[in-house]
Amino acid sequence: MGWLVNLRIVMFLMISFMYYWRIPDSNPYVKGLLILIAIGFILNHYLLFYKDSIQHDLRIVYFDGILSFVYGFLFPQTTLYMILVGVVAITVFILVSESKKHRIFGLFFVFLWGLVMVSTYLQTGTLDIMDNLMSFSFVAFTSVVGNLIRKLTEASDVVNEQYLQLNEAHEELSVAHKRLQEYSLQAEETAKIRERNRIAREIHDTVGHKMTALFVQMELAYELIDHDLEKAKGTMNICKDLAQGALEEVRYSVQALNEDETAFLTSVNRLLNEFHQSTGLKSTLELSGDSSLIPHTLQPTLIRVIQESLTNAKRHGNATVSSIRLVCIPEMVRVEIQDNGKGASLIIPGFGLKTMQDRINEMGGVLSYGSKEAQGFHMTAEFPLNEKKWAIGGT
Repeated sequence: MGWLVNLRIVMFLMISFMYYWRIPDSNPYVKGLLILIAIGFILNHYLLFYKDSIQHDLRIVYFDGILSFVYGFLFPQTTLYMILVGVVAITVFILVSESKKHRIFGLFFVFLWGLVMVSTYLQTGTLDIMDNLMSFSFVAFTSVVGNLIRKLTEASDVVNEQYLQLNEAHEELSVAHKRLQEYSLQAEETAKIRERNRIAREIHDTVGHKMTALFVQMELAYELIDHDLEKAKGTMNICKDLAQGALEEVRYSVQALNEDETAFLTSVNRLLNEFHQSTGLKSTLELSGDSSLIPHTLQPTLIRVIQESLTNAKRHGNATVSSIRLVCIPEMVRVEIQDNGKGASLIIPGFGLKTMQDRINEMGGVLSYGSKEAQGFHMTAEFPLNEKKWAIGGT
């Protein structure tokens, strides 16, 4: 709005010069008065718009109005001074939004305008009503324009303020998003470390358990060699199975440590293929839904559940075929495993099944399983993604 402010003082000085130009040189006192009025306009303009301590003081605007009406008293033959009054009016309506102050200015204007008309009539004996009405209409028009300019300026200020707030909110949101990404990466890395530690603990527990049993059986076989060769051979077969099982545990655990480096389905297929090559167990994998819905932290658990199920199917059920179905929906991930083993009417959870149960519980999942004679073993592990529930105590 700087151009409008500068145009204001230009109008004051231009009208003052026109009045000054009409005064003959024989009347130096009036010319001096006009120079003082012009200086007053300049000083008031500076105080009103460039002096921060008294900026937008209405008393200065009213004083401009008084100086403008002075031209009306000095030059009764013309209403040119009303242009200056219009400039004062537009200034008031731009700077002030209170309707009460607008009414006060209106009364102030009508009062001085009435005095000028009386003075004009007394000095000239005539009064041009039409000319004064047109001048009054001009002042009213400038008041409306000033009010519109103020509203547009206020609306522009609101838009600018909202734009600044939006930019600040955007910057804050960007910072929060960056922090969230960093937190997500940290949480993912923490989950990886926790999973690696858990796998390392399981290697210690499972392999340690098998190695302990292996040493016991080896000592027993060593003692039976001289007394009962057949029993010694049977014991050595047990040792072989224990060593083979320990080796498989190590192999699959090391593989699980590297799951974050390969695609999930690729890892599952490789696991099934390697298990088939080492044990002869055939497997089928069926996927329903989108595997990308599986959280990264849940993938090692699913790998270990499938691995443990295959191991149990072969070791305890002598199964030859196993079918695995993976269901992935936004609310839940479910893995269903069925084998054709010999089955059992009574299931007594062993070390592997208990470990699987603990692992599933840690991820907020639910494990269910069952078996019948000659009908194999089936199990289902379900992991809610939106809502998790941990049952403490009971079954």
